Amino acid sequence: MTDHQPSYRRGMIGILRRMTVTGAALLSAALALGAAAPPAVGAPAAPANALAWGTCPTPTPNANGVPYPRDPREQCASLRVPRDYQHPGRGSITLEISRIRTADPAHRRGDLVVVPGGPGGSGLDYPGQMASVLPSAVLRSYDLIGFDERGVGNSTPVRCDLPATERAAELNYPFPAPDGSITANLAHARTIADDCAAASGSYLADISTANSARDLDRIRAALGDPTISYLGNSYATYLGQVYASLFPTRADHIVLDSTVAPGGMREGIGLFSEGAADTFPALASYLAARDDALHLGATPAAVRATYLRLTAELDRSPLPLGDGRTLTGNALRALTYSSLTHPSYYPLAALGWQLAATRTTTPPGGHSGSALPRVIPDNFIAAQDAVVCNDSAWPRDPAYYAARTAADRERYPLTNGMSGNVWPCAFWHYRPSEPPVRPNPDGPRDILILQNLQDPDTPYSGARQALHAFGHRAAMVTIDAAGHGVDFTDPRVSAPFTTFMLTGRLPA
Repeated sequence: MTDHQPSYRRGMIGILRRMTVTGAALLSAALALGAAAPPAVGAPAAPANALAWGTCPTPTPNANGVPYPRDPREQCASLRVPRDYQHPGRGSITLEISRIRTADPAHRRGDLVVVPGGPGGSGLDYPGQMASVLPSAVLRSYDLIGFDERGVGNSTPVRCDLPATERAAELNYPFPAPDGSITANLAHARTIADDCAAASGSYLADISTANSARDLDRIRAALGDPTISYLGNSYATYLGQVYASLFPTRADHIVLDSTVAPGGMREGIGLFSEGAADTFPALASYLAARDDALHLGATPAAVRATYLRLTAELDRSPLPLGDGRTLTGNALRALTYSSLTHPSYYPLAALGWQLAATRTTTPPGGHSGSALPRVIPDNFIAAQDAVVCNDSAWPRDPAYYAARTAADRERYPLTNGMSGNVWPCAFWHYRPSEPPVRPNPDGPRDILILQNLQDPDTPYSGARQALHAFGHRAAMVTIDAAGHGVDFTDPRVSAPFTTFMLTGRLPA
């Protein structure tokens, strides 16, 4: 792994969900997250008058409170698009777009839009993040394009005006109470839905993945591209699925890194517990191999038993920490789930477990904790919940979520019912204006899926569903690795990715 990789992973840890920062903040608590032919080499750049490129606006913090570092090569432009594509007369909104030009214009093949996960995270400075990890041959061949999706950051943002107490990181994993009750989760979900509607009104109803895909096609046109290439991670793989389905003839190369199951975020959230079960053995093996120092179990089975024992003990007797916060069973579950997103977080999870095991209030080994904030930015929550709730119709009956939580709790004890629990969508003030966009198998063979076999956020089973749904259009490369987001510096990833981007050829 290269030196830049940990930073890259921190940028990708928060995928799919408003829980992006939860693990980092809880770590702070515990330690004080047949393809279409490519354009010809030397294809002309976008028309100079299509977008007015200039300096970029102030960066937008992501869910962890920190923006992506800005690449000094980055330029930005604004683009007006319809607020409501079904009713264009309702006015327009502004999208903020960025680009990093290839350093080798003679070999430029086109534009590659790169989009991080979320939903709700700013993508304006994501090209600089990806420029540090993508293969050099791809960087020579494409301008990198980023943008803040509608409702996010500098693209006519939505808001909920939530107090900090409602944006606390530990609230954003919907774990039930220790006895399985979801009463507190229901109250929190209703508050989010009510406050968002009061702050942003009907504009919330226009924030959806389908509309973001239509925005992406407007960006393509403004760039002067007949077709456009796309690389999305986690939630952004669903945006890629939707774009390839709504505009199959305008997609050039579509790359989906860590793929959401077809249908969108409701389906993706429902697989979190399965993903944790898939990935937990990698963490357990890491801890077992260090039992002489950690004393958390000498075998993966013993480590699992330790985890279940510690969370149960904290459910009964939470541990007050030295900074005024409390380590509960759900806090340790959230910390552990977040640590599964990449092996580099395993040592931090181990420290949290040691606090619980020894009932000490300060971190062992001299760790002073994390400086990351304990609350999630308001805009991130507003934009994410708008997308999650507008993409799919969620049941309104609280009994539905109580039953799902109980079933998930029994089947997946590691996550204790979290992925079956309620979201603000149960009380959302706006119904989806269109059904979820399903993968369209009618189109060119132009979709490459890259997937780790052990992924807590976007499990392998969801990627297989997407592969099957796209039929002949897609191929998938699986990597025997644990964590969320593939490593583009790994030859198992970089080789097929580069071949696809430069020649259009997909693996068999």
